[in-house]
Amino acid sequence: MTQTVAQVMFQVPQDLFLRLALVALILAVTWVVSKLLPGFVSKTLGRINPNVARQAKRVVIWLTWLIGVMLALNQLGLELTWLLVLAIIGFIIAALASRDFLSNLAARETIYLYNQFKIGDWIKVGEIFGRVVDITWNETVLSTPNNEIVYIPNSTIGRSVIVNRTNQGGIRISVPITVSGSVDVQKVEDALLRIGGELQEELVSDSKPEVRLISVGPKTTKLELLLRINNPAKSKLVASDVLKRIKKEFQGNL
Repeated sequence: MTQTVAQVMFQVPQDLFLRLALVALILAVTWVVSKLLPGFVSKTLGRINPNVARQAKRVVIWLTWLIGVMLALNQLGLELTWLLVLAIIGFIIAALASRDFLSNLAARETIYLYNQFKIGDWIKVGEIFGRVVDITWNETVLSTPNNEIVYIPNSTIGRSVIVNRTNQGGIRISVPITVSGSVDVQKVEDALLRIGGELQEELVSDSKPEVRLISVGPKTTKLELLLRINNPAKSKLVASDVLKRIKKEFQGNL
């Protein structure tokens, strides 16, 4: 005899619908908490350190959903202890399988946490110098003065000495000049100051060229022109320009 739908539903365990309703309720509460609690944590810690607040917000979201899903599965008859064991085993397997990615991810968080550099900064990592154009989960992207794009794993940056050459006052470069001892030193200083002034568009606003006398000898005199420029990438170009101009002015005496 064919069973009716009502008879089939009657055979279902009476508490199944209750369990499913509890699972739905738990997931709904989890969703609400995952929206409210991280925002509260972020707002509280944001007054102290925005970078720490951002990391704490992510951790709270993950923990909220982990707890919520485990409680929901427990309502379906899975033991909470075994769920914890499975979660730990899964975490270990995932960590081993993606250790390179995780190390790069951790290094990225360190960059943000300690504000080592940001997009737009000019940095030097090892022998590589360039402008930061992107910081992804896995790597930092630099554009070199030769317009080459370099992809550096964040973990490599974490193990390297980083030189950040960006600051509001630009950077100071030194252009060494060696002239014959027979040349009037004052004349050379005046020429260097004039040449530096001609490069005003490359200099930091309100900065002025300076000349420092290094040594005076019977055969040669050594000086250096000090310039504060806006763009670190142009340091070699500016120095080359200065040398060309001074050489043209003092032909035969360099």
